[in-house]
Amino acid sequence: MLHLDIKDYAMWIYLGMFLLASAITLYAIPSIILVSKKKRLLDKPDHRKKHKNVTPNLGGVAIFSAFVFVVCLFNIGNYLSAWEYILGSTFLLFVTGLKDDLVALDPYKKFGAQFIAALIIVLLADIRLNGLHGFFGIQEYPYILSIVLSVIGVAFVTNAFNLIDGVDGLAGGISLLIFSFYGIIFAMNHDYGLAMASFTLTGTIVGFLRYNINPAKIFMGDTGSLILGFMAAALSIAFVQRINNHSENSVLRYVFASDGSLAVALAAIIVPVYDTFRVFTLRILKGFSPFHPDRTHIHHVLLDCGFNPNQVSLTLSCVTLFFIAGTLSMVSLQIPNTVVILSIIACASGLILIATKVRNKKVAARKLLRKRQEEAKLLSPLYDDYLNSLLQKTSDELITNSEGTTAYLKKR
Repeated sequence: MLHLDIKDYAMWIYLGMFLLASAITLYAIPSIILVSKKKRLLDKPDHRKKHKNVTPNLGGVAIFSAFVFVVCLFNIGNYLSAWEYILGSTFLLFVTGLKDDLVALDPYKKFGAQFIAALIIVLLADIRLNGLHGFFGIQEYPYILSIVLSVIGVAFVTNAFNLIDGVDGLAGGISLLIFSFYGIIFAMNHDYGLAMASFTLTGTIVGFLRYNINPAKIFMGDTGSLILGFMAAALSIAFVQRINNHSENSVLRYVFASDGSLAVALAAIIVPVYDTFRVFTLRILKGFSPFHPDRTHIHHVLLDCGFNPNQVSLTLSCVTLFFIAGTLSMVSLQIPNTVVILSIIACASGLILIATKVRNKKVAARKLLRKRQEEAKLLSPLYDDYLNSLLQKTSDELITNSEGTTAYLKKR
């Protein structure tokens, strides 16, 4: 790879990395499932989880292993500066997630690891947001504020992907769309290293989803969701940094003429980010810790509406695609960033409100049905007694009438 001009073979390299990552993941997961079952490294169902059977939850091991092997094999460090810091951060999250999958880890310790990983790429790899690109008129802000907000943002997005992973195929499906989209944009912009990372992650997810579609044979666990969330955050910031009106590609120059990369990046990750922000806010308002477990996430809402896991995953993946396409359209029309971002937030709020109202009606109807069934059960013995007494009364009347008839005939 040192003497290969990637410009001449870029598409073939991307395809090769995608296929190799998919193949490694497909090959590795059956062995991971076998070992997990033998060693009893399984995720047990409870009142908050949809699955009914114990299931291996170490799919993230295959995702991380395939990703690191492929990008190192193709020498991504030649095309992506500060790759060593990204690798170190993902390894930290891999270890943290693995420990949480094997033995439950305190959520604050897990968030601490996410914070440290975010600090590494923001400070050392210089992957950070230096401004809001015109949102509310703010272009750039001071360096210290840039560091603080970027670290908080990366840690928050990482945690958001970890929390959205509650239904078979959901985190994988959304991640597949995000990394495919970023891979295509980075490839068009000749950001070779970022495109290589994006397409490799896409390949690992395709291989993983083969075993994660409902009914899932394996879960990605925190090992996988933390890594995917972290890389989604890092690539989103890199997307905002690299894709703007100075792009070499004519199509990208046209689409991002108004520098709407921040709005598009927000649209790509809006489902997990908005859902986590909403849930954290509700928990805090109720006096609970933001990490307090409950059933208020969007996938829980859709499940309560009567959706099955595959329908939930497909619906939220389509919502992600809708936000990306809609935002790209608005940005290409050079609508101001403030209007675009507020429109994204308003649309997300409206969709959540509709889903919540439908859920509440469905839950109320089910409660009413259960109440009537319980009342019917309670009234059933009384109704049986009434029927028995009625039959007995009718029988007595028949006997009496029969005796009276017999006596009358004898007199005659």
